[in-house]
Amino acid sequence: MSSSSTCPLMNCRCPRPEASHRLFCFPWAGGGSIFYANWANYLPPNIEVYGITLRGRETRMAEKPCASSQETVAEIASTIASELGDKPIIFFGHSMGCLLAYETAVLLKKVYGRQPEHMYLSGVSAPHTKSRRENMRDLSDVKDEEFHEHLKQLGGTPQELLDNQELLKIYLPALKADYTMVYQIAYERPTGPAALTCNFTFFDGIQDEDHNYDDWKELTQGSFSLYKMPGGHFYLKEPYNYLRILEFIRRDFPQAFGC
Repeated sequence: MSSSSTCPLMNCRCPRPEASHRLFCFPWAGGGSIFYANWANYLPPNIEVYGITLRGRETRMAEKPCASSQETVAEIASTIASELGDKPIIFFGHSMGCLLAYETAVLLKKVYGRQPEHMYLSGVSAPHTKSRRENMRDLSDVKDEEFHEHLKQLGGTPQELLDNQELLKIYLPALKADYTMVYQIAYERPTGPAALTCNFTFFDGIQDEDHNYDDWKELTQGSFSLYKMPGGHFYLKEPYNYLRILEFIRRDFPQAFGC
């Protein structure tokens, strides 16, 4: 199997045929793959990095954005299993990407009989967290003006995008699709043993709102570690913080001698 996928879903800027592991990075709402694809520059040759490109952005701009979390997760899981599943895998996801990463891992385990060796998660409460479910808002049918105001209140969307009406019109369909998916990934606490057995490492911004970490602990039979870094919801955009995250990944997956 070639180390780089021809599927537009996967952005691998630095193919590494000899890598022992593949790291898949899931975007936040409105985000793309480029931020993550560049992480390969800071990781050793034993880790090949794939940024996930959802429909309606970057190289998939011509495609209609997908507002179904189930369909999006199924596409990602199927692509990994059929094209890129011949090596051990690692997941990272922030905010919406955190939720998509977890849902994809569960589907991979259920349908394809495999799971990530490690989940690096960030910036959001678990799908079954009560406060998150109670405060969720369905934004799929709101008018553009109301959605624009909601984005301003949330923060995180570049100001130059919010101030440019023509550009915002281009990106609004993808943004609305993403927030619709976030709304969909909310349900009651799963019963029985956790579906996953891999270890979870959770990162969060010190100034971000509180996320219920105990709920995330319930979603794996593996270990759970928490690390907080300076900053708000998008703390990981700061080089100091994302380099620290990559240090954890390097520590957990050291390069073998001679690799």
